[in-house]
Amino acid sequence: MNHGWRLAGPLGLALILVAGCTGDQGQAVRKGPSGPLAVRTFEVRPEMVEQEIELTGTLGGLEEIPVSAEVEGRVEKVLADLGDKVKAGEPIVQIAAAELRLKAEQAEADYLQALAMLGVDEQSLDRFDASTTAAVRRALADLEEARRNLQRGEEVMRRGLMAQGELDLLQTRLRVAEAAHQAALEESRSSYATARSRKAAAGLARKKLQDAAVRSPVDGVVASRLVSAGEYVRAAQAVAVVVVTDPLKLKSDAPERYATSVKPGMAVTVTVGIPGGGGHAGRLSRVGPAVSVSSRTFPVEALVPNESGALKPGLFARARISLGQSEEVFAVPETAISSLAGVTKVFVLEGEKASERKIEILRKRGSDALLVGELKGGDLVIVTGIARLQDGLKVRVDGGPQSPGES
Repeated sequence: MNHGWRLAGPLGLALILVAGCTGDQGQAVRKGPSGPLAVRTFEVRPEMVEQEIELTGTLGGLEEIPVSAEVEGRVEKVLADLGDKVKAGEPIVQIAAAELRLKAEQAEADYLQALAMLGVDEQSLDRFDASTTAAVRRALADLEEARRNLQRGEEVMRRGLMAQGELDLLQTRLRVAEAAHQAALEESRSSYATARSRKAAAGLARKKLQDAAVRSPVDGVVASRLVSAGEYVRAAQAVAVVVVTDPLKLKSDAPERYATSVKPGMAVTVTVGIPGGGGHAGRLSRVGPAVSVSSRTFPVEALVPNESGALKPGLFARARISLGQSEEVFAVPETAISSLAGVTKVFVLEGEKASERKIEILRKRGSDALLVGELKGGDLVIVTGIARLQDGLKVRVDGGPQSPGES
């Protein structure tokens, strides 16, 4: 009995508590609010303002370049660290170069040896003629002598003063001389090819020696240092990241309604959230050719000069583009705007019900938002209870409509 009570006791207590909660409180939940929802309204009036596009985005470097080693070896020195400005061609990291220097000297010696075998200097290599080497000239002289001897032998043979065997020997010597001359030419050309190969090897060895100093490819600032002195690095391993900070690039998206108005070269005013961060002048550099079907926007890029270095990559920025004309808008308190599932809307009082109106926010002005969309002058926009509103819900106005300047 006691054992059974221990099992059933907590369960019975839970059932009693649930039963107690399903009384008046449960009925209150099912009943919901009584009567129409009390709201306040705001009468909107159209106004003409200068047509501007407000963009937001993050400033980035014009280029952000991982700088990689082209040769492997141990890091001897780190010559530029985080935040250091570097010029194009300035070394950032020095890799130990003793072995590379020896290899370069060996390759240079092999190249000079190949030139000596050809009997030419470096300036004459590109004008090299295989028939001018000593070996070829000697073989050519032997060939010409063999030809003359054969001609004389044939003349003597016609007079009947030479045996056939002697003439055959002269013909054999001519063929040997021709083969020797051809072999000398081929050897000369092979030596020339070897010299060219060793010249390339010497040049490659010199380049590797120069590449031991890992240099910045651009003018910029070191954004991160990725290696330390004494560390062994491989070829193609990144040793630092260099960012081009002048100019900076702002990437953003513009609403599709401005697709035909926005052009490269238009002036942009950029503001960032740091002291002295307002009023930076820039220009649109690129405008995307297509509108996104999901966001109904198209990409734009602006370049912002930053010669002083006051702006930093990564800062959040707002940009304004003036289109040089006016447009009709409605100023509505931001608290009256509802956004859900990509749809931005307000609710307007129609009779005794809330009616949904789709709108598009152009930009902010103080605590208001400037809108265009399904609104007209004199509409009473509901400004309270937005989270509980839905299209067609009955409402009652708590007090008269607010004036545009009323809080």
